[in-house]
Amino acid sequence: MTRVPVSVIIPALNAAETLPTQLDALAAQDVRGPWEVLVVDNGSTDATAEICEAYASRLPLRLLHCRLRGTSPARNTGAAQAQGELLLFCDADDEVAADWVEAMRTALESYDAVGGAVENDRLTEPGMPYVPRHPDHLPVVAGFLPRAITANLGVRHEVFDAVGGFAADYDYGGPDTEFCWRLQLAGYRLGYAPNAVVHYRHRHTFRSMAVKAYRTGRSRGRLFRDFGPSGMPRPRLAGVALRWARLVLTLPLLPFSAHRRWRWAEQASGAAGRVVGSARFRVLYL
Repeated sequence: MTRVPVSVIIPALNAAETLPTQLDALAAQDVRGPWEVLVVDNGSTDATAEICEAYASRLPLRLLHCRLRGTSPARNTGAAQAQGELLLFCDADDEVAADWVEAMRTALESYDAVGGAVENDRLTEPGMPYVPRHPDHLPVVAGFLPRAITANLGVRHEVFDAVGGFAADYDYGGPDTEFCWRLQLAGYRLGYAPNAVVHYRHRHTFRSMAVKAYRTGRSRGRLFRDFGPSGMPRPRLAGVALRWARLVLTLPLLPFSAHRRWRWAEQASGAAGRVVGSARFRVLYL
């Protein structure tokens, strides 16, 4: 396989509505030397494949297919076929900022893997009563280790292969954390790339927000099962009691504020997910 400096990998499932925005942003990048964009179709039934074909004259784009459903198998499929010495991951429903590719490449000169900055407002639907904010740094998750999100992640190809790629059995809310933790525990360096910006598209319906929070909460049980022996702490009982008490006490206030309803639903869904995750993975992580 002939290596190129950079491969950009995008998992896509029925992404026809948003994928052109991401591909337009990539087509506008000023990239030094050869590179490639790999869109991994994860079983789309819309016009995702046709859109990729339409961009073939504007981008060094290859369309791949992954029959095993899930973003982690799709990303692993892209990495297995990628020719790049550096693997850059982004999503089909976001938009990379100008010079994203070069900013990630520069950051990877100093680190084995990097997470870029996340901008929260550009793609936000008007009228959303609550918009979560990503911090201007890599957050420490669950009081253990920092992680980058897969919507803006870069890693050296040899490092990706050395740690075994993404864990295919982790569902939403856990793959990026699990990968970044496993990478760091293997002795590799994870850094922050503040100049590599991705405009992030937040969940804009009440249901999608609640589902995301629930699945993220549920994944914490699996993370604790796998990383508790390495030092991931269990939540303190006082903090758990306070979280549940706050949910109960603020319940009567929900009819008066859409913002409060979104925040309450997000927190309640996450708490319910932790209960289910504790039972499913036979741990106590509330």
